[in-house]
Amino acid sequence: MLSLSTTLAIVALAAATPPAGLDPVVKTRLDPSLRCRLGTYALPDGRFLSITGSNGHPRDLRYARSEGGLGRLVEQADGAYVSSAPPPKLTLRFDACESGVVRLENGSGAQLGHRTPLVVRETVFRSGDVDLHGKLVLPPGGKAKAVAVWISGSNNDPDTDDAGWQFELARRGVGFFVYDKRGAGASGGALTADFQVRAADTAAAVKEARRLAPRVGKVGVIGASQGGWVAPLTAKLTPLDFVIPVFAMAEGPVAQDRAVVEDQLRAAGFDDGVLRKADEMTAATARVVRSNFTQGFEALEALKLKYAGEPWMAAIQPRSYTGVLLRRTPGELREFGPSLSQGLDFGYEPRPVIETIKPRQLWLLGGRDRQAPSAGTVSVLRDIQHGRPDLDVIVFPDADHGLIEKFQGPTGETTSYPPGLFDLLASWILTGRATSPDARAIVERGAGS
Repeated sequence: MLSLSTTLAIVALAAATPPAGLDPVVKTRLDPSLRCRLGTYALPDGRFLSITGSNGHPRDLRYARSEGGLGRLVEQADGAYVSSAPPPKLTLRFDACESGVVRLENGSGAQLGHRTPLVVRETVFRSGDVDLHGKLVLPPGGKAKAVAVWISGSNNDPDTDDAGWQFELARRGVGFFVYDKRGAGASGGALTADFQVRAADTAAAVKEARRLAPRVGKVGVIGASQGGWVAPLTAKLTPLDFVIPVFAMAEGPVAQDRAVVEDQLRAAGFDDGVLRKADEMTAATARVVRSNFTQGFEALEALKLKYAGEPWMAAIQPRSYTGVLLRRTPGELREFGPSLSQGLDFGYEPRPVIETIKPRQLWLLGGRDRQAPSAGTVSVLRDIQHGRPDLDVIVFPDADHGLIEKFQGPTGETTSYPPGLFDLLASWILTGRATSPDARAIVERGAGS
């Protein structure tokens, strides 16, 4: 459901050095016998429970509760599914697929949930010379006024199984088209982080969504994490009604890395003097990645030697590519870096695209996002708003990457989406109004909203 890294796939270099010939990414999918469990279930008290796959695991599931709370579900020996979150445990027992019934048990008793009769259409469509697997999810009855096409982040999960937002939007009247990115799930081709290739694939997905739902008036894209760089580029290739980057950045990969490093060091308690040293380091690692791992190693090694043993060096973790490069030798980076970065353009700057595309835009950001820090993005978007009255920004101050909030409760850590997130999203898609029922949210409307 969440992208593992917004920036690049070379995080694999933080682990043991792979053998010659990179380890293939296993294209796992949810067991076919479990796909009939996916969907959203209405509970007697008016709440809903949504079920998806989980991180490409063949037997695990994932839940999201409309009142808050989400997490992984692990299969038990008796066929029940139990949450892996802190107590009180959530236990689900599914009836036969054709019944569409689930029994939900927790510390306060049991309820029966009935699967909402969403309309699901599986498809295979072509992008260039690659076949991609997609799925259109429509509200009950198969009619929708708008369809949103989902663009995943840098994760390699089978999104047609795992994307959690598909059912949340469909039950609110917005169709949702999701596809497995090339090289993942049931799609062909090889994995790539090339933004232009990913935008072309998404443009093909938009075309397929329009074919499957020809009477829908509005079609746009939702770009998550790395997909937030791809979403505006898609609008250059095909007409769109809206573009929604979520937990994404209006700055490029190099700025992202610098911001992540700064966040890591500030969280560890280091001062501005250390941050100036870190700026030297991120400038050196930027030269390496911009050269596609062919240049800049001498300067980087000199800085590593200069600051060796200083405590702040250990605080830079592999969530940033700088943290990865600090832990690998030049030989390893030269050999594996170009392949594992999967064609990502480290020099990409998204601002000119964001400023000039035609569709209206909504940016949904997390104030505590550790993978895509939002402060710089908010600053860029505020500046762009002067010339873009149809660009809205909403920041959820307590949300981390994925727009996920975590709070310590009496029974442990609670994980959930911000209150009203999907109501807000559906309303903006259908009406263009950017309002949030979450009083903590910071709403910055374009002049035209």
